[in-house]
Amino acid sequence: MPSTSATPRRRPQQNRAEVRRASFLKAAEELFGTVGYEAATMTAIAEQAQASIGTLYDYFPDKPALALVLITQYVHEAEEHWAKLLQLPPARGKATIADTFIEGILEFVRERPAYLTLGGAPLAYARTKAAREPLRRTIAAALQNLKPSLPAEQAFLNAQVIVEIIKGLLAVYRLATPKERESVVTEFKKVMRLYLTDALA
Repeated sequence: MPSTSATPRRRPQQNRAEVRRASFLKAAEELFGTVGYEAATMTAIAEQAQASIGTLYDYFPDKPALALVLITQYVHEAEEHWAKLLQLPPARGKATIADTFIEGILEFVRERPAYLTLGGAPLAYARTKAAREPLRRTIAAALQNLKPSLPAEQAFLNAQVIVEIIKGLLAVYRLATPKERESVVTEFKKVMRLYLTDALA
């Protein structure tokens, strides 16, 4: 009689592979966040994950490949983060929604130690226009919820500008010292509030 246990035996192996892969990503995230992308080595990542360098190379051919997987993971998590944060926002002042955008991205960044580091790393990462659109649609919908008379085309344009303001914040924030970052956040909140005051007038 043919064995029926082949599939169940493969499942734990697949699960172990997923766990091992996740451990490498976690180790890389921690090292990128503490020592930086350039200083982190594949050997150090393997040691952090308590695995051999050979096993690490079984999963990732090099450090850029590992970093790009992390970035892709962050992108998907960011889309989920914003969708949850902006889902049916209550009526609120322009200053408050502006602060939501700024504090929202900072909350996301603080929970992901390598986010800022990888944002400034020399990596060839690009997204298609279609891939970038869902996040902008999410933001546009939130703006229309605050101002129902806002045309969809205008809301989408506003969303694009908001994304660029957030990118600007992260670029300046990444290079600022811990002492300077509070001032950077304050200034970008002013920018976002001024923009939304006009956009939602």
